[in-house]
Amino acid sequence: MIISAVDVDDLSAGAALLGSGGGGDTTTLADLLRYTLTQYGPVRLIDPTQLPAEALVVPVGAAGSITVMLERLPSGREFVQAVHQIGHHLETQVAAVHGFEIGGANALVAVAAAAWTGLPLVDGDGMGRAFNGIDQVTFNAGGLSATPIALADPSGNQMLISSQDNSSAERLLRAAISAMGGWAANAIYPMRASQAAEHAITGSYSKAIALGRKLRDAQHRPRARVGMLTASSADLLFSGTILEVLRYLPPRTGATLSIEHHNDPRRTLRVEMADEYLLTIDDGQVTACVPDIICLLDTRTWQCITTEDVTAGRHVDVIRLPAPSQWRTSSAYHLVAPASFGLRLLEPLLGRSTEDIYS
Repeated sequence: MIISAVDVDDLSAGAALLGSGGGGDTTTLADLLRYTLTQYGPVRLIDPTQLPAEALVVPVGAAGSITVMLERLPSGREFVQAVHQIGHHLETQVAAVHGFEIGGANALVAVAAAAWTGLPLVDGDGMGRAFNGIDQVTFNAGGLSATPIALADPSGNQMLISSQDNSSAERLLRAAISAMGGWAANAIYPMRASQAAEHAITGSYSKAIALGRKLRDAQHRPRARVGMLTASSADLLFSGTILEVLRYLPPRTGATLSIEHHNDPRRTLRVEMADEYLLTIDDGQVTACVPDIICLLDTRTWQCITTEDVTAGRHVDVIRLPAPSQWRTSSAYHLVAPASFGLRLLEPLLGRSTEDIYS
């Protein structure tokens, strides 16, 4: 399979949905990716089993603020430098780049990086959606090291990070990004192809493109919405009007939304969010919970609404896509459980400890 310029709109739509309200805006990145694929040609999408077991594959993405990146657009050189820096450090030629985060802008960034480097892209990622932390990936759950991490910024600065554990790598990366102007290309979690096959969420790109194609059809043909939900194993949880957005004061991040049901004003949905939507509570009953993929769509257009864009008065449909199965294991779940987002006090509403849900 290849990803060409004609697939960009579908990938952008699918990545926006899988962002669960986060992951950064995909619209401008879609324009950049379309131009890149037109200039460099299509990207070959491969399964990790198509590579020799010992072949080096490197997940790539943009670390830092996507908003800042849109102000300082990548030239492509940053990603070439980051990938080559990993190969040079490990004294091994990189055989392929790999997706890191299929939700949001980083899904498109990895495709562009494959085009810029001339390497194939492994059809997989480490999240199956969007999360904020570099340790919130199935690679970490599988015992892989995030480091060495190679960074390269638009000004030509490069950095290599080594750390004793992945939690430390997260802290060091955030500090480095601040010093590098707000964003940098990163090559992270270098691994063998056999490890990618074992620990990645495979098929992410082909699934995101198919999902985006269904979503775009539903946006243009409202009658196709039920079919899209069924085909995607998704549920329509709620339709209503946002009554209130209560944003938390620092140091806490995120907000709580209150949504009044369109047909029953006595019924209210509460949505907890940070960088992504985390939890929905329908009159005291939890109906979706991270790592489920919770999405708010504009009722009229079915365009995705990010956590940054939620405002009172908007008419929304709230849908839930099931979490990737890799997160439903005891070894992985703790990385993305509600408690990891500061929601431990809401565990009584779940009926039992979140740590036991997937054990």
